[in-house]
Order: sequence, then C-alpha cells, then structure tokens
Amino acid sequence: MWRKPTLRGSFATDVAATVLAMPISLFPLVNELRFDGDPRTLGLFLSAVAVGGIGAGLFSGAVTRAPRAGVLQLAAAATWGVALAGFGLAGPLWLALACLAVAGAADTVSVVTRGALVQLETPDEFRGRVSSVEHVVGVAGPEVGNFRGGVLASLTSAPVALAVGGLAASAVVGLVAWRNAPLRRYRTPSREPVTIR
Repeated sequence: MWRKPTLRGSFATDVAATVLAMPISLFPLVNELRFDGDPRTLGLFLSAVAVGGIGAGLFSGAVTRAPRAGVLQLAAAATWGVALAGFGLAGPLWLALACLAVAGAADTVSVVTRGALVQLETPDEFRGRVSSVEHVVGVAGPEVGNFRGGVLASLTSAPVALAVGGLAASAVVGLVAWRNAPLRRYRTPSREPVTIR
C-alpha cells in the first residue's frame, strides 16, 4: 500500500476527514445549546446526514465511472469538512440541516470513490490485505474522530469543535492534494465493453 501513492493518498484523505471532523458525538451538545435539547431535532440531525447520503448514493454509478476519481474523492472530503464547519456555525435549524445533508452526500461520494479506487489500484495478490486496511480505516477513523470531537468540545464548546475540526479536515485534505500528485492526477481506467454471447 505504501508503494502506491494513489492508495496512500486515498486512505490519508479518509483518515483526515473522519478523525478531524466526525460530528456524531457532538450532536447532543449542539442540540442542547442551540435547540433546547428537543429530541425531535436530534433525530433530524442524523436523518439529514442520511438523506444526503442516500441522495448521493442514487448517483453512485456515475461516481464510480468518473474519469478523475482522485480529484473527486479529494473534493468530496474537503466539502465534508466545510459542511460540518458550517453546521457548527449555523444558527437556524434549516441551515444546520442543509449543512448536514451536504456533509452526508459528500461522505457518500468520498467513500464510494475511495472504494472504487482501492479496488482498481490494488493488485490481486494484495487485495485481501488492502481491503483489511480499508475496513480498519472505515471503522476506526470515525470512532477516533468522535473521541477527538468530544475531547475538544470539553475544552472549548461543541460549535468550536465542529468548526475547527471541519476546517482542519479540509486543510489536511488540501495538503494531501498538494503533496500527492499521483492521486490528484489519477484517471479511472477505461473499461472495455462486455459482449454477451
């Protein structure tokens, strides 16, 4: 994996997005601070992320066929960070929910793009090991990110933790894009048409 800059950059992008900006642990605090702790509002937070993710998932075929998968993943991960920073700073409920829906859509695009890129770039003999790393990144990154968000919120506040985390994630993704030219220039291999006999 370390010998393939595209894989290294793709995983680094996902780690930056999840570890630095995962918002779920902060939802109850934001709900308490801004929306009087209404449980219906808390439910809307999670639903907004899901609606954005499902909406983007409807176009997953187009995402996996995108010619510039690396750029698409980088842009989606940066959008995720900015949208979560916006959620942290949003006042009205409609704006908070809109930011979460955008974040959910961006997350889905980033994950789908990463999955396709990893499958295309991994040689068959290493596929099991690289898929294991992908699974660990996908499961552990968000949990570490939720812990990071909780610690930062305890030192500052939930909105500050969200804003700082989201902007930091976008900045690190920008750094990955700048430093990792192979990921930035990656082009999805063209597929030969399949003939059914």
